[in-house]
Amino acid sequence: MEVIDYIEQIEQQNKEQDSIYHNVAVKYGLSDTAMWVLYNVYASKEAVSQQGLCHQCFFAKQTVNSAIANLTKSGYVTLEVISGTRNQKKILFTKAGAALAEKTIKPLIEAESRAYSILTQEELKTYLEMTIRLTAALREETEKL
Repeated sequence: MEVIDYIEQIEQQNKEQDSIYHNVAVKYGLSDTAMWVLYNVYASKEAVSQQGLCHQCFFAKQTVNSAIANLTKSGYVTLEVISGTRNQKKILFTKAGAALAEKTIKPLIEAESRAYSILTQEELKTYLEMTIRLTAALREETEKL
């Protein structure tokens, strides 16, 4: 197989995975971005800021702000200024938001864990290392364009 054939197949798999996550968001009545906001706030061990979320998810600031505005309007999250910053805000669940995350994000994370557990620790490590290498090379090559 030629490199281009591998690229096509890998990209097809990436798009299918994106579609899987999109279908989960739709199932729960969420936009893709709103689901990822909830996911990251739920999964994070520390407070998540709007700015941090943009960097983590590679979403445009306006996309994140729009999703957060909708989640705030729906009563699922609130924003709180992070002390010591000018206007950085952390995203916090309301009681309804925590319940929504338990109902939606927790089962998603559990499904991901079951799916990834079909691979051995060594396979997961190799997959991660290869993905990191490929992402770095792709970034380097596309910056030359």
